[in-house]
Amino acid sequence: MTAPPVFIPLVLMALAIAAALSIGGLFFLKQSGERRANRLYGALLLLAGFTQLHFALDFGGWMVSDPWLRYLPIYFSLWLPVLLFSHVKISLYPFYKFRWTDVKHLALPIGQTLYFLIIWLLPSLRHEAGRYFYNPFYGGLEQALFLIGWPIYVLFSVLYLRRKRALLNKRSLPRLLWYLRKLLKGVLLFILAYAILSVADVLASKYLLTDLRSRVWYAGAQALSFTVLLLWLCVYGGQVLVWGRALRVAVRWP
Repeated sequence: MTAPPVFIPLVLMALAIAAALSIGGLFFLKQSGERRANRLYGALLLLAGFTQLHFALDFGGWMVSDPWLRYLPIYFSLWLPVLLFSHVKISLYPFYKFRWTDVKHLALPIGQTLYFLIIWLLPSLRHEAGRYFYNPFYGGLEQALFLIGWPIYVLFSVLYLRRKRALLNKRSLPRLLWYLRKLLKGVLLFILAYAILSVADVLASKYLLTDLRSRVWYAGAQALSFTVLLLWLCVYGGQVLVWGRALRVAVRWP
């Protein structure tokens, strides 16, 4: 029987997964607002939900008893900040057309997806430990890219938000801009908590020779930091679905 300290975080993870997958799916059916922005946010929630499932399988210990679960192609960490930025950009500028220069943002996310598909289909290419430090798609380097990518893309989003606000030239923020600003602030706060826990793990391993991941309290805190981030994304998504018809940009792309 699963111990209570492990069971409670798993229940919260399961709720976050269910919310992300259901709300994400609804965004593909949403008719109001900019359809590309809807689909981008729907994709963000769906991929974040599958990534949370990966974390849940790891936290629950199933990847130890069944190592093949490590290689399920459900891990999309590098997609998430890019999709968030793309959603904000298209929401603010619905007439923006994607250019070839935008492909650079997709290089690592596509590479990560291809990596998991390849090691899933070709078991001989799998690494024994699953993760390893220099792997940019599933390892220490990937975690560094994950942690660096969030603040960078949030910064890009904030710059677009400020530019849009300057174009509107209004004292009070339109509802869309107000919600997007709250979304970005919350994302940055939760990613900061996730980053602090990750850095603490590295420092403890290097200087104290202690594996914090082996401790239930730390593993639960790190797992729940992503869960809270996912729930925050779901809260924003639910608000947009409820009040979506009112979330429109006042000034069109010049």
